[in-house]
Amino acid sequence: MRKLLLPFSLFYWLGVALRNWFFDRGLLKTQTVTVPVISVGNISAGGAGKTPLVEMLIEKYAPGRRWSVVSRGYGRKSSGTVVVSDGRGSHASVEASGDEPAQLARKFPDLIVVVDEQRVRGAQKAIELGAAVIVLDDGFQHRYLHRDLDLVILSREEILNGDLLLPAGNRREPLSSLNRADVIALSRCTDAEDYHRVYALGRQHPGFPEKTLSLGLRTKLKMFERFSSHERLDREECENKNVILFSGIGNPKSFEDVLRQANVHVITHVVFPDHHWYTENDIHSLVESRRGADADFIITTEKDSGRMNGRLKEILDPEPVLIAGIEQEIVSGRQQFEELVKQVTIRRE
Repeated sequence: MRKLLLPFSLFYWLGVALRNWFFDRGLLKTQTVTVPVISVGNISAGGAGKTPLVEMLIEKYAPGRRWSVVSRGYGRKSSGTVVVSDGRGSHASVEASGDEPAQLARKFPDLIVVVDEQRVRGAQKAIELGAAVIVLDDGFQHRYLHRDLDLVILSREEILNGDLLLPAGNRREPLSSLNRADVIALSRCTDAEDYHRVYALGRQHPGFPEKTLSLGLRTKLKMFERFSSHERLDREECENKNVILFSGIGNPKSFEDVLRQANVHVITHVVFPDHHWYTENDIHSLVESRRGADADFIITTEKDSGRMNGRLKEILDPEPVLIAGIEQEIVSGRQQFEELVKQVTIRRE
């Protein structure tokens, strides 16, 4: 099937190349806003770990300062500008916000979160609300808004396994586009040694940047939280437990791998489409699956849990449902990266 789509990937590549050429030569204009902008993006469709990376940036650098996240709000049931959170306690619904922006607003009450298809307009709204720094979520291809720091996350599998451009593959842009990036973050590394080995393989690809600052990231389980009470559990409390997983995210395999590495026994993983809006039938089926398998827990992601409102929450509350918190840990390149972020965020403050 992929071979049949290769001609369409060629046309897609021509369109991407032409659009970037227009931006590079100023024929398509980039607008600059009055506060620093950090873009976090990737060159492939699907989950590479952007949201945990955005959360790491906020946890590390935002305390005491007015930071904002501007996103398109993929999967939302609204359009135009929506203030997900004004940083002062006012929240939009997850349906209007999209699951990832809603997750960020829940976890960081002081964070300003705005969704808008037009990122420049969304950034201007965030500034009106008092943002001093803007994180542009999934912003690498959205070049109409100037960014002071372009951070691109790339999974180790993208280098080891390779990929084709859309629609034959999942890649939005060729590896050579990474030359626009200021920082390349290589995710899902097991440790610093693994990062250096995989990154060296990446540099063998034609067009792969040689001088760009790079990071090694390890995706790991942070903790569990009970769905009904939000009580936190240490990860050790779920070791060797039998569980049913369910998720509607960009890369469900990565989520499952993280839990298996934490010695959780996954009986089955029910995978839904990314940004899936769950139905009562979906949830009843999951509950029945757990009972039939005599599993200890049902486990899902933070992003998916945010879509469990109303009747869905009523069904799940009596059940042993846990939310798995995932985080990114820098295993290589921390000091240079932290210095760069500090320089960028104070440059125009």
